[in-house]
Amino acid sequence: MENTEKRKMGIFAIFMMIFKISAFTLGGGPVMIGLIKEAIDRTGLLPEEQTTDMIALSLAAPGAVGVAMAYQAGLALGGGAGAAAAVFAMALPPFIAIFLLSSWLLAHMGSPFITAFFNGATAALVIVLGAIVWKLAKKNALSSLHNTILCLAVAAAVLMLKVSPVWGLIVGTFVGVIVNLFFEKKEKKGEKA
Repeated sequence: MENTEKRKMGIFAIFMMIFKISAFTLGGGPVMIGLIKEAIDRTGLLPEEQTTDMIALSLAAPGAVGVAMAYQAGLALGGGAGAAAAVFAMALPPFIAIFLLSSWLLAHMGSPFITAFFNGATAALVIVLGAIVWKLAKKNALSSLHNTILCLAVAAAVLMLKVSPVWGLIVGTFVGVIVNLFFEKKEKKGEKA
Protein backbone atom coordinates (compact mmCIF):
# COMPACT_ATOMS: atom_id res chain seq x y z
CA MET A 1 0.00 0.00 0.00
CA GLU A 2 1.36 3.39 -1.04
CA ASN A 3 1.81 6.21 1.42
CA THR A 4 -0.30 9.00 -0.06
CA GLU A 5 0.56 11.53 2.63
CA LYS A 6 3.13 14.08 1.49
CA ARG A 7 6.29 14.44 3.51
CA LYS A 8 6.76 17.94 4.88
CA MET A 9 9.68 19.90 6.23
CA GLY A 10 9.71 21.34 9.71
CA ILE A 11 8.94 25.04 10.13
CA PHE A 12 12.42 25.80 11.50
CA ALA A 13 14.09 23.95 8.60
CA ILE A 14 12.03 25.97 6.09
CA PHE A 15 12.90 29.20 7.94
CA MET A 16 16.63 28.43 7.94
CA MET A 17 16.70 27.37 4.27
CA ILE A 18 15.08 30.62 3.12
CA PHE A 19 16.91 32.78 5.70
CA LYS A 20 20.32 31.60 4.44
CA ILE A 21 19.37 32.32 0.84
CA SER A 22 18.02 35.76 1.71
CA ALA A 23 20.96 36.67 3.93
CA PHE A 24 23.76 35.70 1.57
CA THR A 25 22.37 36.47 -1.89
CA LEU A 26 22.95 39.65 -3.83
CA GLY A 27 20.87 40.40 -6.90
CA GLY A 28 17.36 40.37 -5.59
CA GLY A 29 14.40 38.23 -6.51
CA PRO A 30 15.49 36.72 -9.83
CA VAL A 31 18.62 35.24 -8.30
CA MET A 32 16.78 34.13 -5.17
CA ILE A 33 14.16 32.32 -7.24
CA GLY A 34 16.81 30.10 -8.80
CA LEU A 35 18.52 29.45 -5.48
CA ILE A 36 15.23 28.59 -3.75
CA LYS A 37 14.39 26.20 -6.60
CA GLU A 38 17.76 24.47 -6.22
CA ALA A 39 17.33 24.23 -2.43
CA ILE A 40 13.87 22.70 -2.84
CA ASP A 41 15.16 20.26 -5.44
CA ARG A 42 17.92 19.17 -3.03
CA THR A 43 15.32 18.24 -0.41
CA GLY A 44 13.75 15.75 -2.80
CA LEU A 45 10.30 16.48 -1.34
CA LEU A 46 8.78 18.03 -4.47
CA PRO A 47 8.94 17.01 -8.12
CA GLU A 48 10.94 19.31 -10.38
CA GLU A 49 7.83 20.10 -12.43
CA GLN A 50 6.17 21.54 -9.32
CA THR A 51 9.13 23.81 -8.56
CA THR A 52 9.11 25.01 -12.17
CA ASP A 53 5.41 25.82 -11.81
CA MET A 54 6.21 27.67 -8.59
CA ILE A 55 8.66 29.86 -10.51
CA ALA A 56 6.00 30.71 -13.09
CA LEU A 57 3.49 31.59 -10.36
CA SER A 58 6.06 33.70 -8.50
CA LEU A 59 6.97 35.65 -11.63
CA ALA A 60 3.31 36.25 -12.47
CA ALA A 61 2.33 37.34 -8.94
CA PRO A 62 2.40 41.04 -8.10
CA GLY A 63 5.06 42.25 -5.70
CA ALA A 64 8.55 41.04 -4.92
CA VAL A 65 9.36 37.82 -6.78
CA GLY A 66 11.70 36.53 -4.07
CA VAL A 67 8.98 36.84 -1.44
CA ALA A 68 6.45 35.22 -3.79
CA MET A 69 8.81 32.28 -4.40
CA ALA A 70 9.52 31.95 -0.67
CA TYR A 71 5.77 31.86 -0.03
CA GLN A 72 5.27 29.18 -2.69
CA ALA A 73 8.15 27.11 -1.31
CA GLY A 74 6.98 27.41 2.30
CA LEU A 75 3.41 26.52 1.37
CA ALA A 76 4.46 23.45 -0.60
CA LEU A 77 6.94 22.23 2.02
CA GLY A 78 5.11 23.05 5.25
CA GLY A 79 1.59 24.31 4.64
CA GLY A 80 0.38 27.68 5.93
CA ALA A 81 2.85 27.81 8.82
CA GLY A 82 5.67 26.98 6.40
CA ALA A 83 4.58 29.82 4.11
CA ALA A 84 4.58 32.29 7.01
CA ALA A 85 8.02 31.10 8.16
CA ALA A 86 9.42 31.37 4.61
CA VAL A 87 8.08 34.90 4.04
CA PHE A 88 9.42 36.04 7.43
CA ALA A 89 12.79 34.42 6.67
CA MET A 90 12.93 36.19 3.29
CA ALA A 91 12.12 39.62 4.77
CA LEU A 92 14.25 39.48 7.94
CA PRO A 93 17.84 39.64 6.54
CA PRO A 94 17.26 42.73 4.34
CA PHE A 95 15.54 44.46 7.25
CA ILE A 96 18.48 43.72 9.54
CA ALA A 97 21.02 44.78 6.90
CA ILE A 98 19.25 48.06 6.18
CA PHE A 99 18.81 48.76 9.88
CA LEU A 100 22.48 48.11 10.71
CA LEU A 101 24.37 49.17 7.58
CA SER A 102 22.45 51.93 5.82
CA SER A 103 24.10 54.92 7.48
CA TRP A 104 27.59 53.40 7.14
CA LEU A 105 27.07 52.51 3.46
CA LEU A 106 25.73 55.98 2.64
CA ALA A 107 28.75 57.58 4.32
CA HIS A 108 31.24 55.38 2.42
CA MET A 109 29.47 54.97 -0.92
CA GLY A 110 32.25 56.74 -2.86
CA SER A 111 34.95 54.45 -1.45
CA PRO A 112 36.89 52.52 -4.11
CA PHE A 113 36.54 49.34 -2.02
CA ILE A 114 32.74 49.59 -1.87
CA THR A 115 32.59 50.40 -5.60
CA ALA A 116 34.87 47.44 -6.42
CA PHE A 117 32.74 45.13 -4.27
CA PHE A 118 29.52 46.12 -6.06
CA ASN A 119 31.18 45.87 -9.48
CA GLY A 120 32.37 42.35 -8.67
CA ALA A 121 28.96 41.40 -7.32
CA THR A 122 27.32 42.69 -10.51
CA ALA A 123 29.58 40.51 -12.66
CA ALA A 124 28.79 37.45 -10.54
CA LEU A 125 25.05 38.18 -10.73
CA VAL A 126 25.14 38.15 -14.52
CA ILE A 127 26.66 34.67 -14.43
CA VAL A 128 24.16 33.37 -11.86
CA LEU A 129 21.19 34.81 -13.77
CA GLY A 130 22.55 33.37 -17.02
CA ALA A 131 22.80 29.90 -15.46
CA ILE A 132 19.23 30.12 -14.13
CA VAL A 133 17.86 31.28 -17.49
CA TRP A 134 19.76 28.51 -19.32
CA LYS A 135 18.40 25.79 -17.00
CA LEU A 136 14.85 27.05 -17.41
CA ALA A 137 15.26 27.41 -21.17
CA LYS A 138 16.58 23.86 -21.56
CA LYS A 139 13.72 22.45 -19.50
CA ASN A 140 10.84 24.50 -20.92
CA ALA A 141 11.51 26.85 -23.80
CA LEU A 142 13.71 24.47 -25.78
CA SER A 143 11.42 21.49 -25.19
CA SER A 144 9.65 21.98 -28.52
CA LEU A 145 10.05 24.04 -31.67
CA HIS A 146 6.89 26.09 -31.09
CA ASN A 147 7.96 26.99 -27.51
CA THR A 148 11.42 27.97 -28.74
CA ILE A 149 9.96 30.20 -31.47
CA LEU A 150 7.56 31.82 -29.01
CA CYS A 151 10.34 32.56 -26.51
CA LEU A 152 12.58 34.02 -29.21
CA ALA A 153 9.70 36.17 -30.50
CA VAL A 154 8.97 37.55 -27.02
CA ALA A 155 12.69 38.16 -26.38
CA ALA A 156 13.03 39.99 -29.70
CA ALA A 157 9.95 42.10 -28.96
CA VAL A 158 11.28 43.09 -25.53
CA LEU A 159 14.92 43.62 -26.50
CA MET A 160 14.68 45.05 -30.02
CA LEU A 161 11.24 46.60 -30.26
CA LYS A 162 11.35 47.90 -26.67
CA VAL A 163 8.02 46.28 -25.76
CA SER A 164 7.41 46.38 -22.01
CA PRO A 165 8.48 43.13 -20.32
CA VAL A 166 5.09 43.08 -18.58
CA TRP A 167 3.31 43.04 -21.93
CA GLY A 168 5.77 40.46 -23.20
CA LEU A 169 4.93 38.24 -20.23
CA ILE A 170 1.16 38.71 -20.59
CA VAL A 171 0.98 38.26 -24.37
CA GLY A 172 3.62 35.50 -24.39
CA THR A 173 1.72 33.56 -21.72
CA PHE A 174 -1.61 33.98 -23.52
CA VAL A 175 -0.19 32.93 -26.90
CA GLY A 176 1.78 30.08 -25.29
CA VAL A 177 -1.34 28.65 -23.67
CA ILE A 178 -3.28 28.78 -26.94
CA VAL A 179 -0.44 27.29 -29.00
CA ASN A 180 0.25 24.50 -26.49
CA LEU A 181 -3.45 23.62 -26.24
CA PHE A 182 -3.60 23.47 -30.04
CA PHE A 183 -0.60 21.12 -30.25
CA GLU A 184 -1.91 18.93 -27.39
CA LYS A 185 -5.25 18.59 -29.17
CA LYS A 186 -3.46 17.76 -32.41
CA GLU A 187 -1.35 15.08 -30.66
CA LYS A 188 -4.45 13.50 -29.09
CA LYS A 189 -6.14 13.33 -32.49
CA GLY A 190 -3.01 11.68 -33.92
CA GLU A 191 -3.00 9.09 -31.10
CA LYS A 192 -6.67 8.19 -31.71
CA ALA A 193 -6.13 7.70 -35.45
